Amino acid sequence: MGRRDFIKALAAAAQGSALVSALGGLSLGGARAAETPVTAFVFGGAWKRAAQTAFGDPFTAKTGIPMQYQEPYSFARVRAMHEAKAQQIDVFSAQGAEILLANRSNMLMPIDFNIVDRSQLSASQLRAPNVVGSYTLSMVICYNKKKWPGDDHPRSWADFWNVDKFPGRRAVRRAPPIWTIDAALKADGVKEEGFYPLDIDRAFRSLDRIKPHVKAWWSDNAQAQQLMEQEEVDLITMMNGRATESINNGAPFAIVWNEAITESDRQGWVVPVGSPNPSGAMRFIDFVARPEPQAAFARLLYYAPLNSKAFDLLAPEVATQLPTHPDNLRVAHLMNAEWWADNYVQVQRRMERWLQS
Repeated sequence: MGRRDFIKALAAAAQGSALVSALGGLSLGGARAAETPVTAFVFGGAWKRAAQTAFGDPFTAKTGIPMQYQEPYSFARVRAMHEAKAQQIDVFSAQGAEILLANRSNMLMPIDFNIVDRSQLSASQLRAPNVVGSYTLSMVICYNKKKWPGDDHPRSWADFWNVDKFPGRRAVRRAPPIWTIDAALKADGVKEEGFYPLDIDRAFRSLDRIKPHVKAWWSDNAQAQQLMEQEEVDLITMMNGRATESINNGAPFAIVWNEAITESDRQGWVVPVGSPNPSGAMRFIDFVARPEPQAAFARLLYYAPLNSKAFDLLAPEVATQLPTHPDNLRVAHLMNAEWWADNYVQVQRRMERWLQS
């Protein structure tokens, strides 16, 4: 693709943003055909499309380094490749608890700041070792506006659990369990002060109450979007970016930002030990952590950038749909990545046993 065609293809997503400006002056004619590809392990569906458009394609246009993708992302698979000393992945985007677990297992390479330009980063991107922060996301309640067209609609996790006041078909996230366990405790009335350490027994008693009313337990974001867009459920727990995309595609749902289960700012891009192309991976991180690509990704998938300079490139109508917008963050529930890193495995096993009982 020539430079003119490439910029034209990105124009709709970038909306004339600084991402396009950042690509000005680039020439694909100088790309080196012998560059080793960078393999990114990514979530599928809308996430992958957004990452290709905002990150992968412009990175290749700038550096000549081709991108290739494996999906769907699974931290367990990355860990298995690490333990087998057969790593196939160069770079992946991990969540807060996963990053802590990976660091404890010495799975991550130090960030090479001879390649990654610190001056382009915000402090919020550098709050964990061996990672450069990328975005923040939330799990939110979504309700069907056809069923609840007025002001009397679910507004909290307690309402989601209240099947008498708000009867209807429900869908809840199955794995990873971190989002749903926190939601179950919010539904049971646990207050923010003293929320952690989690009372897991109480969480499962809360889940016992909602279990008979859940039509679908989903693990794949694409499945959740399908449930919403085909109106197979009336209430669903969703990742905010996927929910916004489905709503923009015509799904008659609305997002409830109150008590959104919000990821910590430790989420970000990492390079696993044993990466076949660590230098290319560091160059990729240097690119995707900058303001322009971060803003482009936010426009496409509505996850909040961790590079604070990216917010200067976002229109207000986009910013208000992000988890870190002040109005949304003020009513959010913030997850504790440290607690989940300590307890993730045993809670996940208990969740699977509980679902099968």
